[in-house]
Amino acid sequence: MKVAPMADVRNNFAKYLHESEREPIFITKNGKIAAVIEFMEDADIEDFLLERSDRFRNMLKKAKHEEGGMSLSAYRKSRRI
Repeated sequence: MKVAPMADVRNNFAKYLHESEREPIFITKNGKIAAVIEFMEDADIEDFLLERSDRFRNMLKKAKHEEGGMSLSAYRKSRRI
């Protein structure tokens, strides 16, 4: 884990972006953690978005209480994803 002040990250963003491939970079603002730069593969983007989506979590919760269900591929087809 690496911690860096926002001003330094702003002035050397390419360097920190490259370093994030090895470990997350925690960015501080006024001495407090305000953000993080974390390396992500293209394949991880969908998971990242779904994990943080209240709408998606609510759909999962609703689906758990319903009988039957739908496969992921059927869901994607129905939503044209």
